[in-house]
Amino acid sequence: MAPFFGTSITIWTTIIGSTMIALTAGYYLGGIIAERAPRASLLGTILFFAAVFVIFLPYITQPVMEITLGRFAEQAAASSGDPGAGSYKIIIALAICAVLISVPVVVLAMTSPFIIRLDSLTSTAVGRIAGKVFAFSTLGSILGTFLPALVLIPLVGTRISFLVFGGLLLCVTLWSIKQARFFFWGMALLVLLFALMLGIQGAGTKHGPYLVESKETNYQLVRIYRAPMENKTGGNRPYATFLLTEAGFGMQSMWVESQSYTESWQDLFAIVPRIYEVLNERSPGRLLVLGLGGACAPYLISRSYPDVVIDGVEIDRGLISAAKPHFPFSLVKHLNIHISDGRFFLKTTRTQYDVIIVDMFRPPHIPYHVATAEFFAQVKHRLTPNGILAMNVGSRGEKRVFDGIANTVAAVFPHVYFAQYFSPQESSLFTNRLIVASAQNLRLEKSEVEERIFSVPDGAWRKVLDTMRDRRGFDAGQESYFRKVPFDPGKTCFRDDSSSLEITAEREFLGLILGGNL
Repeated sequence: MAPFFGTSITIWTTIIGSTMIALTAGYYLGGIIAERAPRASLLGTILFFAAVFVIFLPYITQPVMEITLGRFAEQAAASSGDPGAGSYKIIIALAICAVLISVPVVVLAMTSPFIIRLDSLTSTAVGRIAGKVFAFSTLGSILGTFLPALVLIPLVGTRISFLVFGGLLLCVTLWSIKQARFFFWGMALLVLLFALMLGIQGAGTKHGPYLVESKETNYQLVRIYRAPMENKTGGNRPYATFLLTEAGFGMQSMWVESQSYTESWQDLFAIVPRIYEVLNERSPGRLLVLGLGGACAPYLISRSYPDVVIDGVEIDRGLISAAKPHFPFSLVKHLNIHISDGRFFLKTTRTQYDVIIVDMFRPPHIPYHVATAEFFAQVKHRLTPNGILAMNVGSRGEKRVFDGIANTVAAVFPHVYFAQYFSPQESSLFTNRLIVASAQNLRLEKSEVEERIFSVPDGAWRKVLDTMRDRRGFDAGQESYFRKVPFDPGKTCFRDDSSSLEITAEREFLGLILGGNL
């Protein structure tokens, strides 16, 4: 479901809940059928068709999910005036997909009571038989958990993994089918050959004229696009490379070849070391980026600060291997790549940083454990005394996601500011805001400080920054591009043991998920 609905706690709850319901139904039905017709050949026939379903499940679910989600998106757009209309539609879409995935689980759950019943016909040691059945069933579940995640999916992807397990189940069931054995063996061979052809073809096929890389990793589906950009000055059009993952909205990384800026919200990150330089009268020495992606933030920063040492942390090794040939990793002089969870890295490193950039949010999927007061306390502990935290937060509507995260940061840092990305040429699905926090008073809300920060020597960058802080995007009475965020104890503050971030994000971005305007 991840490429269509994401991997939030709601999706995991749906998957786990559907699996438990399917197991319950399978155990109950298996007991009834085993009592009425205790024949090994019947069990083998049922499992044969379940194996075929498992083999073709990836090819069935993709179009069904796309059609289902698209159909309800159209209806949601038509009824966007009704705030509650989208909620039950996404629930229905999830339910249809959950039922589809649960079909083979129901059939496979029938196996345990069936085997116990068959063995009880020839043995009185029913307790021992039941113990063996459940022991081997659990052992199979253990192998089915570790083998795909650690071996098969990284090596051959999801479709071939389904083919491997479905093929094994198919071979196991054939021994118990006595009637029409030649037919079932022939059918099994055709199924395996056809599925293998589909899997090989799908593994090497790219979709779309600009898609240059598509890779399934342990965590997500990574797609990389390279396309020509509009050239407003004439001449050769520059190419831009984009990295997108799974569902969600917007890009994770963007790099414009032969340019030191992107004219997108990513340019916000290039302001951060400039803030540090102006206020501390020296360039930052060491910088940490949590959520490295395509190394675009380090690239933008290194154009102005080539000697800064940058540690980039990315949890997904597969994403890095897919992105390296297409993004400017080699153009960043002092880039150290660490494969780790961002919070775990903060906990284990002993390095102090002048600047820490958090770029791990891609609405509506925001890992809650990197947006809590405890997490920001760890960030503060790893910053130098005058160090700066910066993070981009996408939000929309009432902006409860931004308000909650900003207030949580303000619960830890005494001085918190935000700047809203503004571009008169660019329309966005949501608002991008850069949060800047520090233990020292940065005075970013003062116009004279802002002017010093934006007075960069590079003419092209100065034009980009001036466009970004266009006063048409300012609030009435706003003096500076940056606005201060005071801590409000009466507002939401996300904590490790009580965070509603994922639910808040899903509600805020539900309209985009469904294609409506909720």
